[in-house]
Amino acid sequence: MYTLAELYAPNRHDVTPPRSVRKAIFSLCLWQPARQRAHSQRHLVRGPRRPFCTKSADAGQEIDVDGLTFGCVNARSVGNKAAVLSRSIVDEHLDILVITETWHENSESSALKRVTPPGFQCIDAARPIPPGVLVDTVDFLNHGGLAFIYRSTVNFQKRSLDCHITTFEYLYGYASSGNSRFVLLGLYRPGSQALTALFFDELSAAFEQLATYRCPVVVCGDFNIHVDQGDDVHAVRLAQLLQSFGCTQHVAESTHTAGHTLDLVITRADTDICNLHVGGLISDHALVRFMLRVDKSVSVAPPVGRRAWRRLSRDSFAACGFSEVKTVP
Repeated sequence: MYTLAELYAPNRHDVTPPRSVRKAIFSLCLWQPARQRAHSQRHLVRGPRRPFCTKSADAGQEIDVDGLTFGCVNARSVGNKAAVLSRSIVDEHLDILVITETWHENSESSALKRVTPPGFQCIDAARPIPPGVLVDTVDFLNHGGLAFIYRSTVNFQKRSLDCHITTFEYLYGYASSGNSRFVLLGLYRPGSQALTALFFDELSAAFEQLATYRCPVVVCGDFNIHVDQGDDVHAVRLAQLLQSFGCTQHVAESTHTAGHTLDLVITRADTDICNLHVGGLISDHALVRFMLRVDKSVSVAPPVGRRAWRRLSRDSFAACGFSEVKTVP
């Protein structure tokens, strides 16, 4: 037994652990940096509802329903967050995780493999590397990129948009689960690039193609648009574009350390989204978790052949290289 004084003894503020010790503690989720603690302890003030946000985003109440559980986060490099992302998939019971800003180079990235837990698969879209760039140097980082980490019971077909896209990166797939079908589009618009009319033109062209599907369509990712600011001209234009396609933006909380809502979840008005929740910070962005009401495939155990002991032929068994049969009482 420890006394109260002994338990409080390690709680010292005059000693700073080495950086390697802090990184190990962070990776095991035993302690969070100050900015992550501030985000997880934030007190949300419920103000007026934001335009084009559903009631489920404001309700804050979990609804017990069946469906696929999605996660969406801007990782700002999966290389140094592989353990945290993989743990989040398991702890949050995610069926699909959409990751933006993966910073990976190709589909053979070891970081993506470390993010993918057993029983999951991965499809990705790395940012194209310009010719002549020295990728073998220590300082090289291939920013951008997206990946879907999805449960093996979900079947994904990676597809491409028919229109030419230059203002944002995307990963797009047609998926099936059980008897249901849906389309998932992950989107990342670099915040370092100026937001122009061309972005909305290309986004409109993408939505025109998605409108041809009769199944549910989910668009999520980091738009880098401050939709939390009602007087922001870009937020207003995005809201008008979504309204013209009969779509709804569901996220109504801050998803970034600066307090803005940058990571969005967009569906058609008739698509059933529920249990949307903004969790803790993974990078400078928080994990957005939500559920899509579709059929969920159940994992089927592989068939195993068995026979009764009384049908065992000792001669055939010995012929296979086993000298004796031991019976366990």
